[in-house]
Amino acid sequence: MEQAVANQKLAAKARDILTSIGEVVYDWAASGDRLRWSSNSNEVLGFEAAEIFATGKQFSALITPDTIAGRYRSIFGSGTTDDGNGVPFACLYCLAPDGLEQERRIWVEECGRWFAGADGRAKHVHGVLRVVDEQYQRQQRLLFLSQFDELTGLYNRSFFCDQLSQSLRKVKEKDLKACFLIAHIDNFRVVNEAYGFDIADQVIREVASRISRRLRDGDLVGRVSGTKFGLLINHCSEQEMPATAERFLEAIREELIMTQAGPIHVTLTMGGVALGDVAKDLRTAQVCALDALDRAKHHHRGSFRSFNAAPFAMDEREHTIKMAHEVIGSLNERRIALAFQPIVRSDSEQTAFYEVLLRVDDSDGQAIPAGQFVDFAEKLGLAGMLDHRILEMTLDVLFSYPDAHLSINVSPDVGMDEQWRSYLKARIGNCPDVAERLIVEITETAAIRHMQEAVDFVKFLQKLGCRVAIDDFGAGYTSFRNLQALKVDLVKIDGSFVQDVHENAHNRAFVRMFTELAKELDLDVVAEWVESEEVADLLEQMGVDYLQGYHFGKASLTKPWLSLDECSGQSGSDQVVVA
Repeated sequence: MEQAVANQKLAAKARDILTSIGEVVYDWAASGDRLRWSSNSNEVLGFEAAEIFATGKQFSALITPDTIAGRYRSIFGSGTTDDGNGVPFACLYCLAPDGLEQERRIWVEECGRWFAGADGRAKHVHGVLRVVDEQYQRQQRLLFLSQFDELTGLYNRSFFCDQLSQSLRKVKEKDLKACFLIAHIDNFRVVNEAYGFDIADQVIREVASRISRRLRDGDLVGRVSGTKFGLLINHCSEQEMPATAERFLEAIREELIMTQAGPIHVTLTMGGVALGDVAKDLRTAQVCALDALDRAKHHHRGSFRSFNAAPFAMDEREHTIKMAHEVIGSLNERRIALAFQPIVRSDSEQTAFYEVLLRVDDSDGQAIPAGQFVDFAEKLGLAGMLDHRILEMTLDVLFSYPDAHLSINVSPDVGMDEQWRSYLKARIGNCPDVAERLIVEITETAAIRHMQEAVDFVKFLQKLGCRVAIDDFGAGYTSFRNLQALKVDLVKIDGSFVQDVHENAHNRAFVRMFTELAKELDLDVVAEWVESEEVADLLEQMGVDYLQGYHFGKASLTKPWLSLDECSGQSGSDQVVVA
């Protein structure tokens, strides 16, 4: 009697344990097609499996047709034979517990082991089921976000730009006609301030929908920034651009946009460029279209301007030429300095390391914005030279100051630069204490262009003892699969998802979801553009490891890890650099 009571208690405890971890156990026997389930099926699955799935045939009948083949291959179609110890298996599929004609679906993960009879076929199977709806939805969401904009459902910027690049090649190779247009919602800040973000999002969605409905077969539209849309119009000449643009302008102004706050009137302003003679590459096409858009705004909001109808003014051309000389001169004359922006631990707000940023003066001693300088360096094909100079200066700092922990950004092609790699290896190959204080940041978009080279580059850096970070995650393809392939150490969430995370529910959901998934891969997460204590506290609660932004300090030429006495001896060390 006592033994029976003890067995009952043990069975009840086992049931509670299985329920707490969300698992259901089953046992199937070919003889009689009997399928038995643990008694916690209702709590975990949401229905009594013993009643609905009393036999293997009943169970198989309610697996959705698009996933049943995968389950069969995983269990019985792997080509593995039973050596007497059974054959392990694992699979993911979808159940329709109320019947295939009903809407309810449950994604489950199954693992177990099957045992063969004398004829080699499965005679006995036992396994475990776990509901993975949330995990599956996260995977699908990340897959969606890798190509599409969450708010509008249009292509995201990275995917659209990739398609635009392909069209540029086709135009060149096959002498086709195509145009690139950029449409901007006018005075959108007024909508945001007057109605709030939710209503503003409704306006953006409706504008996106109206533009989509006016596209012809073969044309593309993507959301390239918050209120800007890129349109790729095929079989369209420069002369046909104004009429094409008018079709989209009319779609927005012809009737009010109905929102929960009432009707709202907005207009579009558009700029465009014909692909080919002038716009031969992606960067040029973007610059030309944006220039035309700016000119349209200055002329009259709600209008269209073609780039070729209003080319760059002479002063702008002269500025471009001057900047080219400044980039080359700064590199040759070593007028480049390093600035350091703190990145802090979220739990203590103590500085963990510093990101290295540029400080460049022109020949007249005036500061050149770092972003503008880097853009021109890339346009002139000098990004490699700039990367070498930054690496050299950064390593000098690391060797001179044992307390310095630094992070540097590299251009997209540096991973394939053998000279850069050889120089790094020669200096830190036998200095693990220096290597462990260096983090190298690469962008996800750049890594995707040459994924295998990026994987090799990450392995090379980690073998030397450096850590590797993905920068601006979320601004590009946003693929968690890329992180799995690259096996980096840190991921920096793009600041556009962070800056208003306390107010923007979509950004909040993305940051929370991504942080949780990153933990599964043992990745540290860094949030950029943290500009208030409110945002910092929220990010810490979400599990973000490190924080970076003006709230913790701008980039400064001061070497922050030095003592105050040492810092006082640095000439010009109190200058601040805006990244």
